[in-house]
Amino acid sequence: MRKTMALDILGLTAGALALVVAVGQANASSKSHKAQAAAPIAKQRYAVDMWWNIGGDMGGLKKATDACVKKLGESERPTLVSPPPSTTILTKPMLDCLEAEGWRPAGEPRPV
Repeated sequence: MRKTMALDILGLTAGALALVVAVGQANASSKSHKAQAAAPIAKQRYAVDMWWNIGGDMGGLKKATDACVKKLGESERPTLVSPPPSTTILTKPMLDCLEAEGWRPAGEPRPV
């Protein structure tokens, strides 16, 4: 009977140990999922081929872009894709800011 009791205790100890390991793995897995969920979501970007503004010129577009970057942050600065005609790749907040400055895309901005 002592041998059976010792095996029962050993089995319970092994079971408890397995449960501790399983819970630890589950916690580690949920932490990695939380870390992935906390990662910033990439903003939708749009392509604009041409801009227009009544009485505006390229210098005015650059000034408006710089003003919007100052408001929104350097990470929002549009990217120019070459060769000409150059296409501007920008986020929705930057697009909205440039429109508030009086600049309009010629045509509908295309999602990239």
